[in-house]
Amino acid sequence: MEPMIILFNPSSDQGRAAGKRGLLQAALDRAGVSAKIIVTQSEGHLRRLARDAGRFYSRIVGAGGDSTHSIIAGEILSARTGAALGMIPLGSSNDIPREFGVERLEKAVAVLKEGRTRDVDLGLVKSQGRTLGYFLGQANIGLGAFVNRRVARRAERRRRIIRSQSLAGFWAVREAIRSGEVPIRLEIAGSGTTIAGPFTAAVFSNIRFWATGKAIAPEARTDDGLLDLCLIGSHSLSGLAKIFRLARKGRHGRSPLIRFLRSPSFRLRSEIPFEIQADGEILGTSDGRTKFGELEIEVIPRALKLIG
Repeated sequence: MEPMIILFNPSSDQGRAAGKRGLLQAALDRAGVSAKIIVTQSEGHLRRLARDAGRFYSRIVGAGGDSTHSIIAGEILSARTGAALGMIPLGSSNDIPREFGVERLEKAVAVLKEGRTRDVDLGLVKSQGRTLGYFLGQANIGLGAFVNRRVARRAERRRRIIRSQSLAGFWAVREAIRSGEVPIRLEIAGSGTTIAGPFTAAVFSNIRFWATGKAIAPEARTDDGLLDLCLIGSHSLSGLAKIFRLARKGRHGRSPLIRFLRSPSFRLRSEIPFEIQADGEILGTSDGRTKFGELEIEVIPRALKLIG
């Protein structure tokens, strides 16, 4: 087999991934898969390891959540080493592994053993031509970014509540609506069409799943050179609950407040600066700025080799 390194992120799933290293090693041993495991110490450490690993390893595997896999993918692309990405699902959502059928540990290890690769698209977010970040799954504005920030804060203060992903998400969604941070008035242009209005969420997808298994973009494909945009209009809390129930099977398009648009690139603007979240990470500039009045979101066709 070709050389393989596993970058193990113990902070994934609010730190619960740390206790799963033994399970991972046992699964690798049962499958007869040999790999060097390095436990990462921080996001910066993860990025440095992913960037440098391609010089010595042809396969770089992330063991963690969606943000772990997306960060490694971006570093592989930036380093231009041509290394292939593998995924071990240890996150709270695991929507990216779910898209590729490796949301279970044993299946993920079996796929690593087989070693087959495919070329997949990678999303890119830019501000004034400068790269803010990459994503394998989604970039989203509005509710997703707000919930991400609030859940992270709540995790620091109230660990018992954060143990329930759905409960933590419910509280954050309710706070988003009550605080007036959503909806956000956006103007979005793509594929010759411009859509403007107040939106609770704008989700730019490379994969089908979002927010722990909801089929937010049921027609999305990971290698078609396109991003699928789902716009969720202004909703009450009960209205959003209905949308999320329908989205479990990709049926939310029945709502008159849902709009879809497919394009290789989008341009966004708003009079009030907004945050953008990509695969679990709030994106920002090197000087700490995390809110933007204009952004570009595009796809890089077949930019990454993925094991699976």
